[in-house]
Amino acid sequence: MGACVVDPSSDKACTMLGCQNGFVVAFQASSWPTGSYQVALEADGRTVLCSATIPLAKGTPANACDADDVQLGLSGSELAVAQQSLSEVRFLGTLPKQVRVIVRRDSSELAEQTYSPTYKTSQPNGPACEPTCTNASDVLSW
Repeated sequence: MGACVVDPSSDKACTMLGCQNGFVVAFQASSWPTGSYQVALEADGRTVLCSATIPLAKGTPANACDADDVQLGLSGSELAVAQQSLSEVRFLGTLPKQVRVIVRRDSSELAEQTYSPTYKTSQPNGPACEPTCTNASDVLSW
């Protein structure tokens, strides 16, 4: 993270807020029954596969995706099984132009959608402070 430039004529102070560049698809499902889940992603001609099983293993799992720059969000590993879920899929530091997401449970398709993200740039610490962030998000519901 770069240093902040503060206008000495004002009392403005920069914070140390950071950001993650990339694209996030949040999952909204009415329920997450036990089973084996697969999330297949096609992003700009590249295929990534993520997988997880509910009930989730306790503790912090290793990345459930076969690419280092993609993460599958797992929620509630310390909670009752009925409260566990897959929360999102996140592209870290990459800005795909087109993404197709397919979610399956035990080989049955639950949801499928294609996205063309509209990225926004922001500076969460203000215009005179680093970093500059570029990201987009969307939702997949079923």
